[in-house]
Amino acid sequence: MHDSLNITSPSPDMRHRAHFAVSGEVRFGPLYYVLSVDDYRFGQRIFGDAHLWSPASDLLAVQEWLTLDYSAGPITALLLIDVVQRRETTLAQATKRFLVPERFEGSALVYREEHAGQAVVKRFDLADVQEWKPFAQAQS
Repeated sequence: MHDSLNITSPSPDMRHRAHFAVSGEVRFGPLYYVLSVDDYRFGQRIFGDAHLWSPASDLLAVQEWLTLDYSAGPITALLLIDVVQRRETTLAQATKRFLVPERFEGSALVYREEHAGQAVVKRFDLADVQEWKPFAQAQS
């Protein structure tokens, strides 16, 4: 794939950088990417291009793809990355739907669950996060 299709997204304070490098393309569908944040690479995990930095630049919400199997998917997860404490957590997972981060609103993340041209807006209170995984543990 051509490098011009890669996405580099600096945080609002310009201290952090997310880089989405094209990994492939779903047949008749969107591109998918491998992700690195600052100096950390998320291995061979795959991501869509949907992402959102928090206003404070400490959190990055991304859409992780859990399968490329056309008949089973899409299966996506809404992944929240804490770039300061170098950890991650999965906020939501959906089958046959895309989860798209929309905005940070106080202590919540608002996102869309998209399916067949329709979207449902949902909200996750970040105080309800049960388990954070350090980057090194999360990659395996």
